[in-house]
Amino acid sequence: MSFRNSLTAFVFLSTSLSTAALASTLPQDRGGLRHRQAPTHNQIRSATPTSARAPSSARKIRGINATTPEELDVRAHALPFHFNKEQHQAGSTTFLNAQTLQERHVTNVLDLQQLVPNLTIQSEGGSSAPSFYLRGIGMQDYTQNNMPSVMTYFDDVAFPIASMSSGMMFDVHSVAVEAGPVGFTHGLADTGGEVRIESNAPTKKFHYGINEDLATRYRSKTTLYVSGPITSNLQYRIAGQTAQGGAFRFNRETGQKVGDANVGALRGRLSWQPDTKTNIDLIGSWSMDRSDAAASTLLQDFSNPAHAGRDSNIYETGWSLNPNFAKLVGISPNSVPSYNNVTWNIALKGQRDLGFATVKSISSFSQQQRHEYVDRDALSYRSGDTYFAGNTNVFSQEVRFEGHPLLQGRFHWLAGLYYNRVRSFGANWFDMTDYTGYFRDTEHRQPQQNFSQYATVSYDITKKLNFSFSLEHQSDDRQLTGDRISQYYFQNTAAQLKQCGDYTNCTTSRSYSTHGALTNQFSGKVNLSYQIQPNILAYASISRGVKPGGFATNTTVSEVQVQPFKPEWVMTYEVGTKTEFFNHKLRINGSLFYNQYHDKQMLGSIVIPGSPTVATGLGIPGMYSMYVNVPRSTTWGTEVSIAAHPVRGLTLSQNIGYLRSQYNDYQQTNQQAVSSHYASTGQYASYLTSFDGADMGMPKLTLSGSASYDTRPVWHDYKVNFEVNYSYRTMQDSLQPRGTGLYIVPSYFLLGASVSFRPLNNRWFVTAYASNLTGRRYIDVVSTIATTSLTALSGDPRFVGGRFGFDF
Repeated sequence: MSFRNSLTAFVFLSTSLSTAALASTLPQDRGGLRHRQAPTHNQIRSATPTSARAPSSARKIRGINATTPEELDVRAHALPFHFNKEQHQAGSTTFLNAQTLQERHVTNVLDLQQLVPNLTIQSEGGSSAPSFYLRGIGMQDYTQNNMPSVMTYFDDVAFPIASMSSGMMFDVHSVAVEAGPVGFTHGLADTGGEVRIESNAPTKKFHYGINEDLATRYRSKTTLYVSGPITSNLQYRIAGQTAQGGAFRFNRETGQKVGDANVGALRGRLSWQPDTKTNIDLIGSWSMDRSDAAASTLLQDFSNPAHAGRDSNIYETGWSLNPNFAKLVGISPNSVPSYNNVTWNIALKGQRDLGFATVKSISSFSQQQRHEYVDRDALSYRSGDTYFAGNTNVFSQEVRFEGHPLLQGRFHWLAGLYYNRVRSFGANWFDMTDYTGYFRDTEHRQPQQNFSQYATVSYDITKKLNFSFSLEHQSDDRQLTGDRISQYYFQNTAAQLKQCGDYTNCTTSRSYSTHGALTNQFSGKVNLSYQIQPNILAYASISRGVKPGGFATNTTVSEVQVQPFKPEWVMTYEVGTKTEFFNHKLRINGSLFYNQYHDKQMLGSIVIPGSPTVATGLGIPGMYSMYVNVPRSTTWGTEVSIAAHPVRGLTLSQNIGYLRSQYNDYQQTNQQAVSSHYASTGQYASYLTSFDGADMGMPKLTLSGSASYDTRPVWHDYKVNFEVNYSYRTMQDSLQPRGTGLYIVPSYFLLGASVSFRPLNNRWFVTAYASNLTGRRYIDVVSTIATTSLTALSGDPRFVGGRFGFDF
């Protein structure tokens, strides 16, 4: 057996495969004509269906005749900056290449907030589920049964449930983060924007590589990929990654560490060109996460005066798993807070030239199984121990037509259809035996489907002036069925323990009726762009975006809580410029935006007035947590991206995001006043506090930047790179009620640095690095979800490590 075949066999049997980092040592723009980013409005203008539908045919690129993308000598012809085509497309999308993702240690979507202006991504109370906020538009969704305000795409496949995007990012070609209403040229419409992640495509030349990353606290990440041809018109790529260790949080009482990663992921891709007009891609991915949970630190306990103190060390935490609770949910009584999640996806993508247009089809099926034990009160006191079990299936089908230019190349068009079908089940278990004396379980099922149609037309009024118009319609139909709550009472005496040992005689339950939510609305966008000079583009746009309504499924104890909340919608006004100066040595892109935010979906509370002994049509009187719609809010701000090559070998980058946000019309339940009234009268009454004009609490300033310097050749055949990066975020007031000072996430500054040594042919590299170089202790999010204590998630401490890899 040849060495090449032996290596291929090894890859199939290996338990740890590929890395996006090593893929970044390959030229980033090679072969990009066949696996482009999903187009924005003006990408329709610059789309080249001929090259897209015939990726293997010979063509002229900057005066070079290339029969395959792998034969380009990009070192001799590359422009100083990445994403040069996007400089001539209207919009403020942030683009990140594989090298940047590697240098900034981006391993999942949560890490992107340190690179993208006005982007906040937070874990929901230590679970694996992320919540996205872009330009102040977002939604906190612990149970992950609602569509996020910021959509995530992997290889053109939309994930309408945010938790399905929480896996490892590996072997990535690029990431694009687009703010504002979306869904006019692909996928689903949304209010806040989208994150598009593209993996590396198969190559027509045989490549393989391996990368090892070792750091303090026994953190390790092993990655590998192999890519190449099977026949002249069939290529493959197999990539994977494993991550282990890295725990830095500990139990304040026992000293036990918690937080070790235990993750593995695989991806396989096949690309087939049956003829010069057709291209077919088959992509399959799988990941398993059995990591420890991100345990919280205690800020304040509201339920027990004996626990009134707070942790002096933000890496301290606590937990104590009730053996009876462990038996009830089916986990080991020795379990630490941890995940047991499996996600997989298979997608079939095809495109063909029909003469008048290129048709693209994307068929996908995804499944996620989540099982997560999280101690939300950060105490051995059992008032917030939770276990979530969920199963979600998503089938989607999209057909898109990219028309060939008409009217002498001045008229461009694109139209498409999108459909998804989602089936989900979720169960939330709570151990509150030290607080209320019982376990509680709420479970639900949610079938839903979405059918959307979109079209964009673009017309070159002159050679420099372009006008485009987009229209999107979506019909989203979802139901909440089988919603039920059960309470399991546990007593301490021997007789009661014997009676309740199997809980059959100590259980109360209640089921709720089926409810539906239908969204049937239009979105749209008007855009005008003007290419003032070849290096200066100006644009202005007005857009309307819609996100469907949904349901609260956290803890249902009243009929009113299963009522659906309304869709949210936003009107966005944006102007911006894209410029390059000094022969492509300085790039400055900037935008100004203003959002009129309507019916924002937010976790709040309502009151059913009356005595708790007399039920009403809405349920038993009391104060209940549920999602509410904020009638009117406003966000506005600016984003600036700067990149420069002032001298040979030196690259500078800087991203600036400034955001202001406020409620214009919002009345919130005053929980203290309601509780005080009930204590004195025995009756519940609604008391509201106006937050009109109050700040929405998002970080006002988000900064990130880097400086990288490549030395001249060392010993003729090698080079050294020195790199430093930073990020800064101002204070965030993460939850209501405002003005108490309890929910503040303080501002923080992070610094990182690395030094790399590699040969000029980039066949191998060695890197030493440090993240959070100054050892800053900071927190990412503050929460009181599903617990009686105020907790916070600490950010990563300093990690010092090294990477080495080979690329053949």
